[in-house]
Amino acid sequence: MRRETHRDGGKSPLTLRIGVIGCGSISRRHMEASTRLDYVEIMAASSRASTSLDEVSGDYGISHLFTDWRELVQCDVVDAVLICLPDGLHEEVTVGAARQGKHVLVEKPMSRTLSESESMVAAAADADVVLMVAQSTRQVDSHKHARRLVQDGSIGTIVSAVRRRHGNVIDTVRDKTWYTDPKMSRDLLLYGLGSHEYDAMLWLLESEAEEVLAEGRKDPAIWPGWISIESTLKMRTGITCRVSMSAQSGEPHGDTVIEGSKGSMLITQNRLTIDGRDVELPWDAVATFAAQLGEFAECVRTGCEPGPSGRNVQATMAVLEGLHESLQCGGQVELAEIGVKWHG
Repeated sequence: MRRETHRDGGKSPLTLRIGVIGCGSISRRHMEASTRLDYVEIMAASSRASTSLDEVSGDYGISHLFTDWRELVQCDVVDAVLICLPDGLHEEVTVGAARQGKHVLVEKPMSRTLSESESMVAAAADADVVLMVAQSTRQVDSHKHARRLVQDGSIGTIVSAVRRRHGNVIDTVRDKTWYTDPKMSRDLLLYGLGSHEYDAMLWLLESEAEEVLAEGRKDPAIWPGWISIESTLKMRTGITCRVSMSAQSGEPHGDTVIEGSKGSMLITQNRLTIDGRDVELPWDAVATFAAQLGEFAECVRTGCEPGPSGRNVQATMAVLEGLHESLQCGGQVELAEIGVKWHG
């Protein structure tokens, strides 16, 4: 694995130099998180909007600015790129960056389709660079604690799991027209939110899915995509779990209930309840993003594979692909039938 972590000017040889591609709101979270890590520095940024470049340059002291991402990935001042672009651009930019020898941290969802994600994994492998997906829910303390309890058998053998995510996300993205462009995004709810929710379910349960079934509701007067989705996943471990999502339900809320043979737990953003006993855990969005950048930097430095590597997150992409098909056909979809290649 390529280990290009160095700095100009005689600074620490372990500092990872990153170029950010896309300067929207999510990229700013990553930039803010980078200020908490003395071994990560944002050296360059790319955006087609010159005003966005001026803003991030002023706010974060970024001196290398580009209006074309291709110029950024060719420059020598960065070792890695952080891709914060519409979903439909993830494959092209990831492949292009990998071919220039740049390590890649790409925002979720990994891509629009399963086949695009496979292309990204292949490009990273061919170039011997790290490919990590920003599945930041894996860095939330309540979820990390819950996963450890699943791993050590504290609640016994897992019997069932239910995850809910509801909120009015539609109003927050109405000005982002790419969400309704099928070339850029398959669906706001399924891929935009679902990329977190289904990934979290697979990760918490440490299992991939074999079969999926979904039904949804649309209202073109409100939004062209899905307004709500109810889904069932049959896991390779034999259990069945459910995920419920809504894109228009007022105040945002979400939780996960995992039932085991010896007990149960309720997971929220900042709390874990185990058999009625509450464990308060800190919630700091910037810290979550910083932990993610820290993992990425460590994997670049050591050559280790990230937890949410491109290869690992293909299991999540397979679920999204299967659910997309299920919503279209109205029936159950076996993931093996859509060409899923298991990596576990």
